[in-house]
Amino acid sequence: MLISKLRPTQVGIVVSILLSLVMLPAIPSIQAQNTTSFLPSDNFIIPQLDGSINFAVNGSYRSAVLENNTWIFRGLALNNSQTRGTLYISVENSNVTITDFRANFAFGRTQYVRYTTEGQGVQRINLGINQTTNSADWIVTLNRQYLNEGEGWQLRRGNTVVISGQIGNITVVYYNFDLPNNSNLPFHEQHSVALTVIAVLTITVLAATIINIKTRRG
Repeated sequence: MLISKLRPTQVGIVVSILLSLVMLPAIPSIQAQNTTSFLPSDNFIIPQLDGSINFAVNGSYRSAVLENNTWIFRGLALNNSQTRGTLYISVENSNVTITDFRANFAFGRTQYVRYTTEGQGVQRINLGINQTTNSADWIVTLNRQYLNEGEGWQLRRGNTVVISGQIGNITVVYYNFDLPNNSNLPFHEQHSVALTVIAVLTITVLAATIINIKTRRG
């Protein structure tokens, strides 16, 4: 067998390549579409609410429009993130700097936005989640301290988190604890995560066995 003739370091390289090939389908990819880049110096103003939004890092989006005093960013990605998502954000009587944004993180089960705010105003955050949620699915922190619902934030209809009267570093996180219904998908797509884990474990065990055999022969 060809692989049995390899040195342990060469086996490690082969295993790394195989792991990359196995994990590649599970990693969300950015679709090749036209995007617009932005800089930290770019401001997104909401004149009627005396609010403004900017980003702490470079990024890009597929579209950004102001509708009903809400900025809607579609295909948003910050600092070369490998995922893109939708962010609805309305800012009233405050200035917001978005420092981090993640969508479809950890196989689509976690999404979050992190920002700093100046001015005791109101921010309305919506991560574009198209399913019913409740407050137990959300975590809001202020300067790394957890806030209970009613302590400066509320979850409104349509999965909009409303934060009021808070100044500092704010993080809004959504956790999807429910398994998606993939019954209409092919078997390999329904169980993609499980199959990936099995493949990784199989390759790892195989590599360890080969290295152990070569060590004994040596």
